[in-house]
Amino acid sequence: TSNLQMASKSPSAGVGATDIWALVQKLQQEDRKKRGSELAEPNIAVLGGHGAGKTTIIQTLMFREGGAGKSGGSSAPQPTTSLDYKYLRQGSTSNAKVSHIWELGGGRDLAKLLDIAVNAETVPKSGIIIVVDLSKPCEMIDDLNFWLRAATRRVREILDKVAQKKPRVPKMLMERAQARLGEKHQDALALQKRICSIPLLIVANKFDKFKNVGVEKLRVAARTLRAIAHCNGAGLVYVDKSVSGTRQALLAHLAKLQRIQRGEEEKESKRLRKKDAVPMNIKDLEAVSISMGEDSLKEIGTPSNLPRYNAKTLLDDWLSTYRETFPKSPSKSAAEMKAEDSNNVELDPEAAVDTMLTQKNVQVKQMQRGNALARKMAAAGGKT
Repeated sequence: TSNLQMASKSPSAGVGATDIWALVQKLQQEDRKKRGSELAEPNIAVLGGHGAGKTTIIQTLMFREGGAGKSGGSSAPQPTTSLDYKYLRQGSTSNAKVSHIWELGGGRDLAKLLDIAVNAETVPKSGIIIVVDLSKPCEMIDDLNFWLRAATRRVREILDKVAQKKPRVPKMLMERAQARLGEKHQDALALQKRICSIPLLIVANKFDKFKNVGVEKLRVAARTLRAIAHCNGAGLVYVDKSVSGTRQALLAHLAKLQRIQRGEEEKESKRLRKKDAVPMNIKDLEAVSISMGEDSLKEIGTPSNLPRYNAKTLLDDWLSTYRETFPKSPSKSAAEMKAEDSNNVELDPEAAVDTMLTQKNVQVKQMQRGNALARKMAAAGGKT
């Protein structure tokens, strides 16, 4: 007899025949007790500009893991227009590890939809992936900076609210972020107020369309991206569709991101962490792959060979050099360029966006309930 049938017949279940959601919650609690610990279900938000390759990155993860919720089919991925949700199930049905994946489409105008994916409930188990397009180097850094600021702004905003009721949560998340960098890391003090509280991964996509631009441009791009990643506490990986090794590196980064969110990284032995280690490559002319804590300000250096520098001056130096190396299109007005360079990402409320937020929140709740029920029904059916 399945757990579902037993619970529905048992007087101790304390629920009526129609109280299906309470029943699902009870079964989830029983499953967690059987496993002996409660693994968090990672909540991953995938951000980036139009055409950067967000959907392709997600499909790489879904198909590699063979997870439920994948879109299926062999056709080219269709662009996401607003906010898309999928869930990934890894492992056996009865003891599966589930990850929730959100893709934010629609470009900068719909950045506010990030509020749905990262909220007070999900922020402790959230991680953010920012996908940028290396084939558009003149736009790439501005896109990356925009999404980094939007993401960190949202994290700070929600943690400020969480702190009012659960002051321990923001402190715990920052302690974990500092631990990922490493207490003995040479930049621990310099970066302690800069790194994001939740895991970040920067995916520099379409390296195959960028790798022939020349030695100096490759060097400037690699060092600038490394500086941005390191100073924000993020991992960095290049993806080249013509080189299978970059796909494996991406999958290793994605797997590590989920282990961090579940709390498995802290529990694993050094031997297991070494076995599952992300491949490292910091050669400027090749596909870069580097985890948080593996880089350093000293290794990155400065383009102007500054005798003394800190995280801010190093980052500013590389950004300035990058913009000289990859100047923006002269067709853009000074006002447009100034707006893109602004560090102020004020996302003004718009009626259409607010309406979409409300609609998406309702849809998400319904979808999550349906997914939870489907997983439990599948698990119960497998034990019949």
